[in-house]
Amino acid sequence: MAQKVDRRTLRTKKTLKALLVKQLMTKSLEKITVSELTGLAGFSRGTFYLHYTDIFALYQELEDDVLAGIT
Repeated sequence: MAQKVDRRTLRTKKTLKALLVKQLMTKSLEKITVSELTGLAGFSRGTFYLHYTDIFALYQELEDDVLAGIT
């Protein structure tokens, strides 16, 4: 049986990805912090770490989404 997808999780991930893209327009990936993204999103750092291990994991998922959209 397929696992049900939580809309809150999808919304949280979508928000974090959008904010990462926005921050990447002005900074390099190495300069962006979890605190910065969660502050902009209005989430706790714990919420971020519930879904990702670090900024690079978020970036990797974003990159995978973009590549999946191309193919």
